[in-house]
Amino acid sequence: MAGDLALDLANTIGWRGTLREIDYLADADDIAAWARMVGLVEPSYTVPDAARDALVADVHGLRAAIMDAGATIATGSTPRGESMATIRDMAARSLEVASLNGAPATLTFAPDDRIVGPLAWAALDLLRGSELDRLKQCPPNDCRWLFLDRTKNRSRRWCDMATCGNREKARRSR
Repeated sequence: MAGDLALDLANTIGWRGTLREIDYLADADDIAAWARMVGLVEPSYTVPDAARDALVADVHGLRAAIMDAGATIATGSTPRGESMATIRDMAARSLEVASLNGAPATLTFAPDDRIVGPLAWAALDLLRGSELDRLKQCPPNDCRWLFLDRTKNRSRRWCDMATCGNREKARRSR
């Protein structure tokens, strides 16, 4: 895991940009299964038939925006306005129909936003947070996953040492 829900969403494409690319959230069923796994929805949750296409489009659009913004930030640059606007607009849309109750307040997203709402807000929190200077991108060309380097000396290089780190070290030793 990347250390952040928004980054976990961005990292749901494996072998990015290669012939072996895998989209782990290719359809509404994949998205629902992933949302159950990360705790966004209860185990019995299923996507209503009328909402399937919109959910896929929204999740894919948000994922692309997070990936674009995150990769740009990881290189020390400022993210493109379109990516930031996508994240902002999805967060705003989900808040518009959410309810806020209690003290401390609990934000409850509308049924159609139960997945996209928390993801958009996780992305917004990441972008507003204090850890952006720890945002990195795994260097191998076939990975490019984003992660937060929470090591004390900020020396983490790979998304996961057991996969990308070992693969890169093996490549170098050949």
